[in-house]
Amino acid sequence: MERFRLGGVPGVTPAKWLRVWRERVPGVPAVLVEVDEADAVAALVEGRADAVLARLPIAEEGLHIVRLYDELPVVVAAKGHPIVAFETVTSADLDGEPMLEQGGMSLAQLLETVATGAGLAVVPMSVARALGGAETRHRVVTDLPSTTIALAWLEAADSPLHQELIGIARGRRAGSSRGDRADREHRVEPGNAATGAKPRPSKPQPKPGSNRPRRPGGPGRSGRAGPGRRR
Repeated sequence: MERFRLGGVPGVTPAKWLRVWRERVPGVPAVLVEVDEADAVAALVEGRADAVLARLPIAEEGLHIVRLYDELPVVVAAKGHPIVAFETVTSADLDGEPMLEQGGMSLAQLLETVATGAGLAVVPMSVARALGGAETRHRVVTDLPSTTIALAWLEAADSPLHQELIGIARGRRAGSSRGDRADREHRVEPGNAATGAKPRPSKPQPKPGSNRPRRPGGPGRSGRAGPGRRR
């Protein structure tokens, strides 16, 4: 293997892991390959990636899957939207708002549409940070479920390099004797030093000195680009 190709879905940021890889495995360069969420397993099967950082759930047959960390859900809005006056929100705060679905758009296109003011979108926080841009803001939605990022690779392609990557992602020191079997168990681990999960914020609180703004529109307002409506 001349190089190790690590696929990553939008939002993942394995730069620290790749730096550690270069220190521990100097003879095999690791490169990051961008893959769409729906394309993560295909990238493995078609040989475009040796492992992928994927957002669960994915088809698990024939794969080793190691859950790494959870991501907080956020709502993304245009920067002038009233909802950004609050530090956190709940799903009830989104009732009556035009909600945009990804549909056939990429996540980048979805957030570009949000930036126009056409509606709101709920995505993992890492996606909002990576793709949101200067014209959007995001707030944690405290009562929606988190998403999980996992490392996945083909069972038939298992190698010492995959085990080295697991150790790096888990924060193990070089030469650790921790068993491989435990690393392959399907379980959610605590957040790691690179991109660990954060505790959920407390219930929504308005920013000091602000009264809760009146939502523009409400029932009957429609968004563009294929919006859905929360009920």
